[in-house]
Amino acid sequence: MFFVTNIESKVKRKFKAWYDGLRPMKQYGGRPAKGTIAAALIVLERLRENCDLQLGSHLAKGGAQIAGLTISSLRKILKRFGETRPFPSEGGRTNRGNNRPIGLLLTALEDSGFGTLSRPDREALLDRLQSDLIRSLDGYYKLERICFEFLPTKPPRNLIGEILARAQQRNQSGPVAQHLVGAKLALRFPHIRIDNFAYSAADDQAGRPGDFHVGNTAFHVTVAPNMAHISRCDQNLKEGLSAYLLVSESKLTAARALVETEHLEGCVVAESVESFVGQNLSELAEFAPEKFSQKLSELLAEYNRRVEEVETDTSLLIEIPLPLRQHKM
Repeated sequence: MFFVTNIESKVKRKFKAWYDGLRPMKQYGGRPAKGTIAAALIVLERLRENCDLQLGSHLAKGGAQIAGLTISSLRKILKRFGETRPFPSEGGRTNRGNNRPIGLLLTALEDSGFGTLSRPDREALLDRLQSDLIRSLDGYYKLERICFEFLPTKPPRNLIGEILARAQQRNQSGPVAQHLVGAKLALRFPHIRIDNFAYSAADDQAGRPGDFHVGNTAFHVTVAPNMAHISRCDQNLKEGLSAYLLVSESKLTAARALVETEHLEGCVVAESVESFVGQNLSELAEFAPEKFSQKLSELLAEYNRRVEEVETDTSLLIEIPLPLRQHKM
C-alpha cells in the first residue's frame, strides 16, 4: 500500500508540474491552450484501456491530431464528471501544437511510475487527473461569449429565444434576460436613462420599483416567476404604478397563473421576454427586413455595453454574428 501511495503522490506532483509548465495564452487570461486540455483529457481516457505511454501510440494517422479527439468524445468525458456545458470552442480542432505538451505529459507519467500501478489503481488516479482538468475549464467558460446563429429569415422573437436558450445551457438565462430587456428599453427610449444593475442586485430592489422603471411603469424580469414577484407587482399597483412581469416563454403560462391567483390579471401585464424584445425590434426596424439586421446589431451592442458596465462575468457577453458586424453601431 505504501508503494502505491508513494507512486500516486509522485504522479500528482508530476502532473501538476506538467500543467503549471504549459505555455500561458494571453487570449485565455494566462491559461493553457484549450486544445491542449482537450487533448490531455482524451489521452488520459485512452490510458484506461491501454497504458501505452508513447506519444506515437496516441496520434491519428498522419500525426497531426490526437487519436479520438472529437467534440462527441469530449462531451462523454465531461458528462461523466457532471459537466453538462459544451466544451469551450475549438476543443476538437486538428492541432500539431498539442503533440509536444502531450508528449511531455506522457513522459511525466512514465517517470512517475504510473505504468507500474494495477489497472484499478490507474483508473482511480485517472479519475482524479481528469477531474482536475475539468475543474480548470471553469475559467475558460467565464471567458467565452454566448454564441448564436443569425438567420435573417427567422422571426425576431425566435432569435431572442435562441439567445436565451443558449444562455440556459450555461445557467445564465436570468442575467441575459435582464440585460436584454435593459438594452431593449435603452434602444427604444434613447433620451431616457435606463437603470443598469448587476444581476446579483436583482433581488435587492430596496428603493426601486422593479428591475427597470420607465415613466409610470415598473418592469420585473425573471426566468423563474414566483409569488415574490407577484407581491412586488401588487405593491407597484398600490403605489399608483403599472407593472410588467417579463419571463421566458416557457414560464409564461405559469406566470399568468400566478397573476390570476392574486386576481391581478386585469392589472399586471405578464409577457415573454422573447415577445417583448423581439416585437420591439421589428417596430424599430419599421417591419423592414433590410433594417432589422441594423437594429439587432444595435441591440446586441447595447446589451454588451451594459453587461461590461456592471458585470464581472465576461461570459455573459454575446458574440455578435459576422453578418451583423458590418453595421455601424
